[in-house]
Amino acid sequence: MDTPQEVRRATQLLLHVDGLAQRGITRREIDSAVSASRLVRVRPGWYVEASQWQSGRSEQKHLLAILAAQQSTLRRPILSHRSAATLHGLPVWSRWMTRTAALPQGRASLADERSVDLTVGPSEYNAGSSATARHRAALPSADTTQIAGLRLTSGERTVFDLARSEPFPVALACADAYLRGTVRVGRLVDRASWNAWLEQLVSRADAMPRGRGMAAVRALAVLADPRSDSPLESVSRLRALQLGLTSELQVAVPNERGGSYYLDLLFRELGVFGECDGKAKYTDPALRNGRSADEVVYSEKRRHDWIEGSQGWRGVRWGAPEVSTAASFARHLRAQRVRVPGRPSLVLGPGIARFLRQLGP
Repeated sequence: MDTPQEVRRATQLLLHVDGLAQRGITRREIDSAVSASRLVRVRPGWYVEASQWQSGRSEQKHLLAILAAQQSTLRRPILSHRSAATLHGLPVWSRWMTRTAALPQGRASLADERSVDLTVGPSEYNAGSSATARHRAALPSADTTQIAGLRLTSGERTVFDLARSEPFPVALACADAYLRGTVRVGRLVDRASWNAWLEQLVSRADAMPRGRGMAAVRALAVLADPRSDSPLESVSRLRALQLGLTSELQVAVPNERGGSYYLDLLFRELGVFGECDGKAKYTDPALRNGRSADEVVYSEKRRHDWIEGSQGWRGVRWGAPEVSTAASFARHLRAQRVRVPGRPSLVLGPGIARFLRQLGP
């Protein structure tokens, strides 16, 4: 998401009750328009045309709520958690993940685009509402930043907060995306910067040994990987680990033109490579690069056949439904004659194995 551009667009779409009154629209008429689904109430006093709301992506809807919250207070709030993730361009609103992820205790929904996350000081008034989720914490200046004039938690702090508040698959996908944007250029990964980020995350956990969600933070420090290219790859890698399967990411395979193909996941010991096939690869024009869906399917088949024939590995494909849970992924792999241990191994240590077991089936 081009955040500054999206902020300008969202600002133009928001309608305040006072501006509507200047156009001769009474409060009763506003209420009638909301009831008739011509207007959507984004926040008390703030509205958007229903057609604009319904056609927008989740992150665009949430940005409208963020801007309305910004205009509704005299002090500029510090946006955090899912709101900060939205501004940082992290995939916290990935639709298939929010449909399948287990809800944290006390959370009624993962897809309430109108609820804005703010972090306030330990001594500040902390009452939340359906429109605002307030989190109490001391934020040093290094943990805050600005994007398009909005105050929010830094990328590092945002990932730390997501690990403590969101389902782990969502937090892992966001951590991978953050690392992909900060320590990776093309296929090259800056290992020193990656290690520095991991050390900082562990230091945050060490500073709050009894804090909520520290087990997830420590697991994130071990499992986050900038080589994952999408949320689907991140969750696929996680499900594989839950099942005791260790994979290599983005393994280069020489192709027929003298270049390289890159595998999403390689289970080398099993002689199996895995390809994460999201629906968007075939349906989203932006991802097809001017090709038809049929041309993409044909190209993928030729690629698949070349890898199997040249490497002697067997290929298995899956999409989001297959990795919605570890159990569904296990069923899919076993149906493809892949040997699945069914429980986490100790290769990453007993603590990570225990954490992975506790994520559930």
